[in-house]
Amino acid sequence: MNDTNCPHPLSKRDAAALVGILANLEGLVWVAGLDDSSVETLLHRLESDGIAAPLGEGADPRYNVRQALNDLNQQLRYALGEYDSPHSSAPVPR
Repeated sequence: MNDTNCPHPLSKRDAAALVGILANLEGLVWVAGLDDSSVETLLHRLESDGIAAPLGEGADPRYNVRQALNDLNQQLRYALGEYDSPHSSAPVPR
């Protein structure tokens, strides 16, 4: 997918709701609140959109999903004005 700005902005309410949803989803992945099949489905989608890094040999799919969700969440926070510049990725806890 082309990584350019969207032609139409989100409302602050919608962006804030998405921040909360992504944070909750990241938490569910972390505490095994989602089954492995659901995590794999999320990872495949995030990989196909270029959000998640491809899963390397021996890598933990749950970690990759959590990292991608966190990175996406930080971009939404930037869009909301919480940061002055795009937030660089920081590793999530293992």
